[in-house]
Amino acid sequence: VLLLKTMQGEIDMMDQYIGTPTNKAVLYDAREKGGYEFYTLTQTDANTMCFILNLNHNDETKRALFNNRDFRAAMSLAVDRQSLIDAVLVGQGEPAQPSIKKGDPLYNEQLATQYTDFDPAKANAMLDKIVPKRDSANVRLDEKGRRLTIIFEIDQARTVFLDMLQLVMPMFKEVGIYAQFRSMDRSLWETRVRQGRDFDATCHIFGANGGIAAMLDPRYYVPKDNNSFYAPGWQLWYRDRGNARAVEPPASTKRQLELYDKLTATSDDAERLALMKQLLQGAAEEFYVFGVSVPPDGYGVVKKNMRNVTKTMPNSFGWPTPGPTRPEQFFKG
Repeated sequence: VLLLKTMQGEIDMMDQYIGTPTNKAVLYDAREKGGYEFYTLTQTDANTMCFILNLNHNDETKRALFNNRDFRAAMSLAVDRQSLIDAVLVGQGEPAQPSIKKGDPLYNEQLATQYTDFDPAKANAMLDKIVPKRDSANVRLDEKGRRLTIIFEIDQARTVFLDMLQLVMPMFKEVGIYAQFRSMDRSLWETRVRQGRDFDATCHIFGANGGIAAMLDPRYYVPKDNNSFYAPGWQLWYRDRGNARAVEPPASTKRQLELYDKLTATSDDAERLALMKQLLQGAAEEFYVFGVSVPPDGYGVVKKNMRNVTKTMPNSFGWPTPGPTRPEQFFKG
């Protein structure tokens, strides 16, 4: 419905949800009829999609498995990123983990590139050491003899994620993981994922920054708030240690949090940069989450009668788009 409204000229200006790679060709062809043009969004996101396992899961067996770094690395190696880029992102981008873009002062090669090769044989070999038993359908069995099932719970509005997951689920099944995804209304997703502890996994990215902007929201590098969906209990311990649902993190994660405290307590640019580099190296060693690719620049649509709209702007939840471009000065001519 939103796509049709845009093509018919009913939308003055919009980018979120409508500005997907698969919509671009359709929107381009309908520009004259809809009376709109495109504007460019310079992406600050850390990735196109982030796979997030719940490291504080209420299920003890799943919690132990998800906290095994080699298990997360094996899942990452099972993903054919180039096929996702070609099929869903129309060839835009290159395989990468949630990280900092090349050329940035904070770029960390290990963080950006580790476990991005598509290597199902290696993934299988690693998983054979962790969960070796399988059933008659070749699905791995956990320590309790249950099928190793991981359900990714997704906000249904994230259509790019849904397209990717259609392709990714068979990749996980190829290495013996019975993977599924469940899309749901955003309000239910907020309750299940942001406020819950029973979900297996989710996928997200919007708002997580790369580049210098990573200092504003380093959610995938340190569990600092409730956007760090991989560690709902750890982030709660950091913010409210007296909370009954808080979970004390391991020593390595505590060091990450201490670094972030030091970073936010100083106004010295050079010291902040040095501390952030340490924090990112720690994130590379922890490997909390894994992703798909470097995000390509995005786009939005704007009616031709809109004035004072900039043709290029950052695309960031923390900036936040398009707020700093002064929308109060937009008008129709």
